[in-house]
Amino acid sequence: MSENRKCTIVDVARAAGTSTATVSRVLSGSDYPISAQLRKKVMQVAQDLNYKPNLIGKMLQSGVGEKEIGVVLPSIVNPFYGSLMSAVEEECVQRSYVPILCLSQNSSRLESQHIEMLGQKQVSGILLSCMHMDEALMDKLRRLEIPCVLFDQTYEEYPGLNVGFDFYQGGLLATRYLIQCGHRDIAFASGPMDRRSRKQRFEGYKAALRENGIRFNSKRMLLYEGSTDAGAENSEFRNGYELGKMLLQGECLPDAVFAINDMTAIGMIQCLKANGVYVPADVSVIGFDNIYISDFVEPALTTISQPSHEMGRKAARMLLDAIEQPGCAQENVVMEPTLVERRSVRKVYRRLRR
Repeated sequence: MSENRKCTIVDVARAAGTSTATVSRVLSGSDYPISAQLRKKVMQVAQDLNYKPNLIGKMLQSGVGEKEIGVVLPSIVNPFYGSLMSAVEEECVQRSYVPILCLSQNSSRLESQHIEMLGQKQVSGILLSCMHMDEALMDKLRRLEIPCVLFDQTYEEYPGLNVGFDFYQGGLLATRYLIQCGHRDIAFASGPMDRRSRKQRFEGYKAALRENGIRFNSKRMLLYEGSTDAGAENSEFRNGYELGKMLLQGECLPDAVFAINDMTAIGMIQCLKANGVYVPADVSVIGFDNIYISDFVEPALTTISQPSHEMGRKAARMLLDAIEQPGCAQENVVMEPTLVERRSVRKVYRRLRR
């Protein structure tokens, strides 16, 4: 590792011979079942590599968290959430706060338990990417009487601060692009439709079809319900692989596929390739998120960019400002999607230039 490059959680995981999820759990003080030997090894490696030693020491201290915030995410297995958390940590380090990471594994029960625990720990505030917001959970957040900011997954019903993303516009943008490239028979592929952001992407997809006079075909809506565990190793990739199998079972392939996220798209592409179907020669595929590995897979993945790092930084700043300046005027933020063109979508029709 270069002396000028900061040590990352990936470096610690590689040196300790374990996963980034395990390193995060150890360094956040999570009660997730990890052997004492492995915990000790991770801590030693982190200190040897000078991975934020000031944070490590503080995370291991008990007592009231006057300079701690809670961060509740569904997972960090998907690189999107890893990038989100990295940005939050960077902002916290600059302002001398310690982020306590809690992973809900897409479970409403764990979301509620984590919030309860963070309240008992008396953290200064909470950043929350919540998959299962309801009135009971909103009431629990209100009763904490500390600043809370929703990010990534936001809800119109939530009266507090949030940093969101226009998922509907992202779905619209992705599908319009496929149509502009000459595709008419476009499938929508997703794991469980268990969160509002996925439903909004689907609504954007259908809207783009309608505005171009293309009838929605329910047979082109591919859903795989097998994995709802957001924290399971490579769960989104496995979903994509199974969706690829479903695609191959049809009478004929669609022109293109809009995958719910990049990991799902990558899993689907690998399944198709293993069965002699190639992207984009035989079928085009577009993803969603623009995770860092989407530029390194083959073919490089065309996708919709959801700026995870910027979102994490904005949300952390919003929360810390609310903690340090109670009552300060702040506006909610909705981030806009952008298209990232790479090589997984084939242009089958182009206007001739004179």
